[in-house]
Amino acid sequence: MRLVWLMLAGCVLSLGLIRADEAPLTTSAHRQAVLFAGPGETHPQLGLLAAGLEVQLVARNQAGTWLKVQRLGRDGQVAQEGWLISGLLNMPPDLRYSNLPVADLPDAVPQNVRSRSLRRLYAYPVLPVFDKGMRAVYERGQALGRRADTFTKVGDSVSASGMYLEPMAQGNHVLGPHDDLEAVIAYYGPQASPSVAAQVGLTSYAIFDPFWAAQDLCQPNETPLACEYRLKNPALAFILFGANDARHMTDVQYDEQLRLIVDETLNAGIVPILSTFSVHPEDDLWWQKINLNLRIVALAEEKRLPLINFWSAARILPQYGLDQDRVHLLQTGFGYLKYDNFSESWYGAALQNLLALRTLQLWQKFLLTPP
Repeated sequence: MRLVWLMLAGCVLSLGLIRADEAPLTTSAHRQAVLFAGPGETHPQLGLLAAGLEVQLVARNQAGTWLKVQRLGRDGQVAQEGWLISGLLNMPPDLRYSNLPVADLPDAVPQNVRSRSLRRLYAYPVLPVFDKGMRAVYERGQALGRRADTFTKVGDSVSASGMYLEPMAQGNHVLGPHDDLEAVIAYYGPQASPSVAAQVGLTSYAIFDPFWAAQDLCQPNETPLACEYRLKNPALAFILFGANDARHMTDVQYDEQLRLIVDETLNAGIVPILSTFSVHPEDDLWWQKINLNLRIVALAEEKRLPLINFWSAARILPQYGLDQDRVHLLQTGFGYLKYDNFSESWYGAALQNLLALRTLQLWQKFLLTPP
C-alpha cells in the first residue's frame, strides 16, 4: 500500500502560477470570437474579439478547454477581457497549462437558460467533485485486491471505441499545453485496454445478460459486467450508457438499470464515474435523451458519485462534438492522443478523452488530500 501511495504522489503535478518576473504569453484569435464573462457559453457575452489582435493569456478553467484573455490598449490599460474556447486561438508554442493559473469560476450559469430541464443539466460542473464516501469505496476495494493503477470502461459503442482512453497505452501521445497530464498517462496508461463490458449495441439491460459476455474470456453464466471486473480488477469504472437505451426503454427503466450497475460496482469496491452524453437538438429523441441525462445527474447527486458532465462541455463544440450519425463522437483522425492543436475544441472524442484524463488527475489529487 505504501508503494501505491508513493507512486500516486509522484503522479500528481501541482498547478503553478506565472511568476511576477515572467512576461505573460501572448497570442491572437485566428477568427472573430465571442468573449464570455466565464468559461462556458451560458455566461454573459461581453463582445467580440477581432481576429489578429494580440491578447495575453491570464487564466484557464480546470479542464483546460477555456482560456481567459486580456487585450491591452495603447495606454497599457485593459481594453478587452473575457473567456473563449481555446481552439479559437493560435496556440503559442510555449503554452503550458502547468504554468497557467486556474480560475475558480463555475462552468455554467444555469439561470441564463430558459428550459428548466436544461438548467438542471447545466447546474453540474464539467469535472467531478469527489465525495469522501468514494475514499471508503476505494479503500474497501484495495482490501479486496483491486488494482489502484487500473480503470475500466462500461457502456455502449461510445465507450467501446478503441480511441476512448485505450491510446493511453501506446506511449506516443502529444499533450501540447496539457503537459500536467503526462504523469497521469504514465501511471494509468500501461493498463488501458479494451473492455468486455463496453460493446457496440450494448445496453444497460444487456450488461447483465451472459449472452453478451465474451465466450473466450468469461466464465459460464457470467455477465459482461462481472466478467470485466474479475478480469481487470480495476479501482475505477467509467460508466456511460445512453444512445441505445433511449431507443428501447423509458427513463424510469433506464434509472432502474443504471442503479443496478452502480450498486454492483460499489459493492465490488470499485469507484463508479458516471458521465452524461451529448445530444443534438435536432435528434428525434432529443427529450428522451435529455431525460436520460437528467436521470444520470440525479443518481450522481443522490449517491454522491463522481460525474463528468460531457453534455455541458460539448455544447460549444461544432455539432456538439457528434459525428454525422448524431450518436458517435467525431474523431480527430489521429490514432493517438494529440492535443497540440486544440483538438478538444473541435472533436467530441478528443474532449471525451481529455475530461477522463482530467478526472483521473483529480482522483489522484483527492487520494493525496488528507481525509
